[in-house]
Amino acid sequence: ALVMDDDVEAGSVADSIKAFAGKSLCGVSVFDVYKGKGVAEGKKSVAYRLSFRLPDKTMNDAEAEAAVSKILRRLEAESGIVLRA
Repeated sequence: ALVMDDDVEAGSVADSIKAFAGKSLCGVSVFDVYKGKGVAEGKKSVAYRLSFRLPDKTMNDAEAEAAVSKILRRLEAESGIVLRA
């Protein structure tokens, strides 16, 4: 789940995730949006489901974690979007 400003569209963040992930990402979808206790005023928490697959080999955990880390770094640097603690 990612924490972002209320006015940020979940779909535009999904588009950014696709752009940042590279060829291993085969799917991204929103499955929950939450505002309330534990999320700062003016913010929302949006949960995304990411699916990864490599065409030529089985993707291991380290490769998937590296892809997610890359996405999170870019989202934070460019939009201030962070992983929900």
